[in-house]
Amino acid sequence: MLLLSPAVNYWTTLLNFIIQKYFIDSHATCILWHRDFPFELKTPADSEFIQYVNIWPDNLSQSLQQDIYNFTAFVEIQRGYGMELDALVQKLTIAIRETHCESFVAFQEDIPVFTRSFYNASRISVWRSLRNKFLFVYRKDLLLDTDTSVYFDDFLFIDQPNILIVEAECGNCSMFALKTNKFVGPLAEHPEQLYILDRYNATNGTFEFGVDLYMDKIKDLQGREVTAGVFDYRPFSVVDFEREPQLKDTSPSNAQGTAHLDGTEVRMLFALCKVINCTVQVESCKGEWGTSYANLTGDGIFGLITERRSDFAVGALYFWPDDYRYLDMSHFIGRSGVTCLVPSPHRLTSWLLPFRPFQLTLWLGVIACLFLEALALFFTRYMAPSDDEPKYGLLESFQFGYITTLKLFVSQGSDYVVNSHTVRMVLFACYTIDTIVTSVYGGGLSAILTLPTLEEAADSVERLHSHGIPWTATSPDWVISLRGEGNTDPFVEDLLRNYRVYTYEQTTELAKTENMGFILERLAFGHFGNVEFLTDESFKRLKLMVDDIYFQYCFVFVPRLWAMLSKLNDVILEVHSTGLDIFWEWEVGAYYMDGQQQEEIEASMYMNFDVGPVKLDMDNFVGLVLPLIFGLILSIFAFIGELIYYKYTQRRDRRRDNEERKRAELKSA
Repeated sequence: MLLLSPAVNYWTTLLNFIIQKYFIDSHATCILWHRDFPFELKTPADSEFIQYVNIWPDNLSQSLQQDIYNFTAFVEIQRGYGMELDALVQKLTIAIRETHCESFVAFQEDIPVFTRSFYNASRISVWRSLRNKFLFVYRKDLLLDTDTSVYFDDFLFIDQPNILIVEAECGNCSMFALKTNKFVGPLAEHPEQLYILDRYNATNGTFEFGVDLYMDKIKDLQGREVTAGVFDYRPFSVVDFEREPQLKDTSPSNAQGTAHLDGTEVRMLFALCKVINCTVQVESCKGEWGTSYANLTGDGIFGLITERRSDFAVGALYFWPDDYRYLDMSHFIGRSGVTCLVPSPHRLTSWLLPFRPFQLTLWLGVIACLFLEALALFFTRYMAPSDDEPKYGLLESFQFGYITTLKLFVSQGSDYVVNSHTVRMVLFACYTIDTIVTSVYGGGLSAILTLPTLEEAADSVERLHSHGIPWTATSPDWVISLRGEGNTDPFVEDLLRNYRVYTYEQTTELAKTENMGFILERLAFGHFGNVEFLTDESFKRLKLMVDDIYFQYCFVFVPRLWAMLSKLNDVILEVHSTGLDIFWEWEVGAYYMDGQQQEEIEASMYMNFDVGPVKLDMDNFVGLVLPLIFGLILSIFAFIGELIYYKYTQRRDRRRDNEERKRAELKSA
């Protein structure tokens, strides 16, 4: 039981006032209790419940064993990521993740311990909040050193605006100094510096100034720097070391220390800084997007965010769950579709050319018509009465029927003498039908030789899949969203099986020769990104797909607990509502990209059939020559067969003559 001495009442009155007024809207309050500050947390007068979590820093090991949460399993998971977490980080992580702590109270020497542990705990925890508040309480008489900066030299005091510090000279003192960190202003002016915000007189329960103890510091940052981590990926982000104006570049790889920064997504940061009065600087990155890892490290521009070297990362960043787990992101700032430039279709000039004027059903109809013609001529030749012609046999009538039919079909005359009027009428009908068919066929063949007939291009997702051609880009990040978690769609698996990753130089060369698809980004308002590998030579052989393989919304990635994220989200919604993002895309595209190239990419989706005169070569006639060659080969075999048959009949006749002669000689003898 806590003794209600006057000192205890002072602490209880002030701290309960702060918690009940400013922490009441938090999901939960996490309190690191201290034995020298025995205040009693009370329920507000209106009986609204305050949810809080108790942590005793001086007894963490024992409390872990007695806690209802299974910390052993949690520690094993983190060890699998290569991290050994101390007891306070474990406690804070679970408190944030399970009870959604948004406000925190720490006392005396626990303040620096808490601030060192809090950032790791907040990043390991999946849950995050945009309205964290911190209350730090200390007494000067408990300080081992008169310098209080040892309590307040952590990065948290630079990075977080909602910090309140309660200072008292002793445990029984009735005067309290309420301090906060400066936060605003350039980093060179030490925004972590503390200043007195107000004073509280516990004897009469009054504040000297009566100000808001958690004032909104974000509304005017007074020139505080915000660093954008970007790489040159136009039109989303433009990093140019020649153009003006130049901004400060904090990247150690940039010797000149300045760079020009622009882009459709970067302008969101410019708009934010106009609203909250901040200064933009750049951290240029030589790599690409990179990855965030479970051990709280990263590479690429995600590594810049993880290491707190930048506050704002853009560059067509999709919702990638693995990165979102350890970072934070804004509302969507745009839409990007992943599509491909695929090989243009070639003209069809194959041996099937003679068959292309008619479809299969029409060819079947023509064959049926020829069969009926041959059958009609056969029967009329065999059965039609005529006084001027002899009676024809079955074989002779059959030869007349099929030979005459074939000759009429190819517009050739016949040397057969026909005197029967019935046969003549049938011949006239067959000639009329065949003339119409051959005329239509000739017109269709002329059209095919005049107008180009193109093969099917892999210019849709279904055709890209059915053709089975490989498609490529410079990073595996392009298919993270398509792959997803637990995606077992066979269609998607087949597409991913054909995906290849090559370097920029390899992609540039492959685009000139190989039968592959090459990834582009289709922006929301008609422009295209990831076009640097395209050359004039590659444009002659590639066309744009008519649809997207998939699309994603793009976001700004920021460090966990970034104080300006809420303001950034407000600015993003205002930009969308005013239509500025449309104007930005067109303006950035006009300033920094090749307009003719963009138009050629868009136009390549639609084939231009006005190809002009084309020189005919053997490919155009191979289909016509093949029937001739086929006929010559058949005629040669037929000729050889006739020779064999002729010699066989000659030998048979000679044998028969010899046998008859011998029989005659025997009879005469």
